[in-house]
Amino acid sequence: MSALDPGPGSDEAYRLDASKPRSIEQIVRAAGAVYRRYPLLFAILAAAVIVPYELIVLAATGYGPLRHGHENAGVYWLLLLIRSSLITPLVSALHMHVVVTIAEGQRLRLAEVARRGAMVLPVVAAAEIVSGIGIFLGSIALVVPGILLAVRWAVVAQAAALEGEGWVDALRSSRRLTTGHGWHVFGLLLVTGVLNAVVLFGARAIPLGSSSGVGSVAVGATVETLVASFSALTLALLYFDLQARREAAGAETRRATPREHAHLRDLD
Repeated sequence: MSALDPGPGSDEAYRLDASKPRSIEQIVRAAGAVYRRYPLLFAILAAAVIVPYELIVLAATGYGPLRHGHENAGVYWLLLLIRSSLITPLVSALHMHVVVTIAEGQRLRLAEVARRGAMVLPVVAAAEIVSGIGIFLGSIALVVPGILLAVRWAVVAQAAALEGEGWVDALRSSRRLTTGHGWHVFGLLLVTGVLNAVVLFGARAIPLGSSSGVGSVAVGATVETLVASFSALTLALLYFDLQARREAAGAETRRATPREHAHLRDLD
């Protein structure tokens, strides 16, 4: 049976099996399958965050979504702070709750998903900011520490959105889930990053004129929405994948423990 089990056609019957580990390929395929099932929902949720942000940036700086890094250092870091503290966390929180709703077999309601995402935004944003600062400092130090921290905190936003604890607990949860699965997490981050880069570079290669033109802004906002949405969906599935792996390892340990105790009794 497929990891994605659509029912006879109703949203209520559509189920996502979030209880089983997946390979990198399976996570990407599952993300694509879920996105194809609810393209309008994911597009609306991501666009509701991305489009206003990009329009505000355009009005304030004159730079469109497909800008080629022409902004000065101050503007660059300010936009990075806004994106890391508000845009990315909100998209992650919204998509996480969509995946939870699908996995539980509940009917998807846009207003309810938006409400849940907004409620956990402060914690998700705090976790994303702290992890982002740590990854940045690690990257400018020796690069490798930044990569290690990026892997360790890969699902910090998802943990913060779902577990209902503080940002410190979200950092700890992400570290706990990713421990022992570093290459798996790194591989997925790499594959997702490459796919997103290909899409972004492809869009920037289209001769649309100035980045502030209507056509360029429309294409750029659309591409940014798709990239942000797919990334958030992929990381949501990674979170459940890591949870499933942790539970499977725990079950294996519990099964092995009685046999080990019995062996010790035989030695007595």
